[in-house]
Amino acid sequence: MVDARRAHENWCVADNYRTRLMKPGQPVLFWVSSHPRRGIWGVGRLTGTPVPGPQWKVSTNITLFDEPIPASDIRSIEELSMLEVLRSPQQSNPSWVDASAWAVIRQMLPLE
Repeated sequence: MVDARRAHENWCVADNYRTRLMKPGQPVLFWVSSHPRRGIWGVGRLTGTPVPGPQWKVSTNITLFDEPIPASDIRSIEELSMLEVLRSPQQSNPSWVDASAWAVIRQMLPLE
């Protein structure tokens, strides 16, 4: 994925109320937790609605950055210091950010 600068097109999500709120076109952040360079590695959009099954899945179109935005940089910004992925990094997908946090994160994203 890193070499292709593209994340997989389909991702597993938990069977919960958040999954049922997901709609095509919504923004998606690609967060990597279990890596020494944990943080935001890419951004994109949902391209479909979640599909129920033994493992729920949702389709996405996510471009990976040349360099991730490190969790340490994100944590140092007061408005982002309490993001769910920082407080509970092993939680199931989907996680979420509110509109005010998204506005701050959008300013951090690399220009395409």
